[in-house]
Parts: sequence; C-alpha cells; structure tokens
Amino acid sequence: MIVTGHRGALGSEPENTLRSFHRAVADGCDEIELDLRVTADGELVVLHDATVDRTTNGTGAVADLPFSVLRSLDAGHGEIIPTWSETVEAISVRFQAEVKAAEAVPLLAATLKDSALADRTLVTSSSPDILLAIRDHLPSVETGLILARTPPVDEILSRTKSAGATWALCGITDLTSETVATLHAQNLRVTAWPVPDPATHELALALCVDGITTDHPDRLPIPRP
Repeated sequence: MIVTGHRGALGSEPENTLRSFHRAVADGCDEIELDLRVTADGELVVLHDATVDRTTNGTGAVADLPFSVLRSLDAGHGEIIPTWSETVEAISVRFQAEVKAAEAVPLLAATLKDSALADRTLVTSSSPDILLAIRDHLPSVETGLILARTPPVDEILSRTKSAGATWALCGITDLTSETVATLHAQNLRVTAWPVPDPATHELALALCVDGITTDHPDRLPIPRP
C-alpha cells in the first residue's frame, strides 16, 4: 500500500515546501502529493491555493503575480515556494501531482515526456477536463480522479471512465471493501483519504486499498527509512 504525504508532511511542516517533502520522506512516505499552479509569467510552481495569502506572508492571486514576487515570499519557517522542476530534482520518491489550473497542463505534460519522471508521477485532479487534457498530451500517463466524498460505486465508475482515469481517489468515510473490490475488478486502483491516525490506517488496510493519503505520516505505523 502506497503511503502518500499530503502536501508533504502537512501536519508537521509548512505545506508544499521542500522542507515538508523531505520530512514526509523521512517519516516513511512512498509518494508526495503536491499542487501545481502557474505564475503570471508562466512558471510551474507548487502551491495549493489560488492566492498566496494563506500560506505565505504575501497577498494576491498566483496567476497575477510574476515568479520573482512569489520567490520573495516566506512560505513558512523561511521556506520558499518551489517550482515543479526543483521539486522533482530534490525528491526521489513518487509524486501525486494535482493540477489546480488548466494552464498547468501543457507545462506539466512537457516535463512528463521524460519517461523516468512519468513513471513516478500520478497526475490527479477533481476536473475530468484537466485529466482528459493531460491524456491528450500523454496517452500512457497514469491519472487519478479526486472524489471529495465517495459516491455509489456505479457513479465512481462512470466518472472515472469519463475522465479517462486509472485511479479513483476516494474519501475513506464512505468507502467499503465491496466498493474497492468492484473498482479493482474494473482495473481501477484506489487511494483512500484522509488517513490521520493508526485506527484509520487499520481501516484502510482492511479495505485493501492501493494507497492512502495522510497529513500525519509520523503518526502512522509505517516503516521509516
């Protein structure tokens, strides 16, 4: 079962920073989840929100700010907002790259022409259109549809199929082992989220999911490097 650190080690470090990603790897994560947006001058950066207000000491929309301005901001504990290219150079584990803005699609797709990087990247989104656009660029790339709550299994199958997705990222609250088995029978892999504690980790194991996403890898009974 793949253990994915949500925005790195969100519960312990400033989210979506290299510090957070390194902490997640040290805490035993097999994969890093991160979010991609594009600056006003076309730089692919790692940031969750549409604005920098919540996670930095700056203000304004990412899409309206040049990279030089984003780079000058404090993203927590003196960390900077990293680029996608810097992140893939610094972190050697798998990535779950959530595309937050359609403008990021061609920029990300260009980097995934590197087969070694593509092999360790799962592209995710809650938008079927974004996933289909990624697949138009790279037909063989792995993609995952994010489902905020887990709907009935027929709806999961319909929505993932329409998005061309190979993974279903499902809220664990409404997920059942029967649903997971049905998705597996249809050649879909399943990630459950969020998994904040050992009890929920045990539930995920019982559900036989392929992966989990956690803010707190340090709290889970997983092997450490």
